[in-house]
Amino acid sequence: MPKSATIKDVAAAAGVSPSLVSFVFNGKNRVGAQTRERVLEAARKLGYKPAEAPQRLEWPAARFIGVVVPELEAHAGWIEQLTHSAYRRGYTVLAASAQNDPVHFCHLVRAFTGTLGLVARLPQEDKKELTDAVKLSGIPYVISADEKADQTIQNLINQL
Repeated sequence: MPKSATIKDVAAAAGVSPSLVSFVFNGKNRVGAQTRERVLEAARKLGYKPAEAPQRLEWPAARFIGVVVPELEAHAGWIEQLTHSAYRRGYTVLAASAQNDPVHFCHLVRAFTGTLGLVARLPQEDKKELTDAVKLSGIPYVISADEKADQTIQNLINQL
């Protein structure tokens, strides 16, 4: 069985420190767009998967789906519809706003890796990098643009 890529492997391939690779994946510090892209590209090429986040949220019979949006007010109605649609199917939605900050968006994606799946609406900027962050989260996901809430939830559930 081939050895899995490590954070050190990604750092060496991208020409950065392991700490900087960690910053890219956990969203704690701002990283320049070119550097972030170099790290994400190295991770893709090596098949790197970040270490598992804390254990899945374990409340009795809880089936959580994370939802990340760029701005809460602009998406409140859609989130409400999404919540009702998920509830009818036996899931609970945990939603958060990235406040139009790409670093915060990545942090929230990482925080929601403890859920069964993730629904994300991307901000206008940094779409490619943020899509990569969602893909690298290692959990089922749907990146929603203009889909109806009911269809978005069904698309995610089909992956679970």
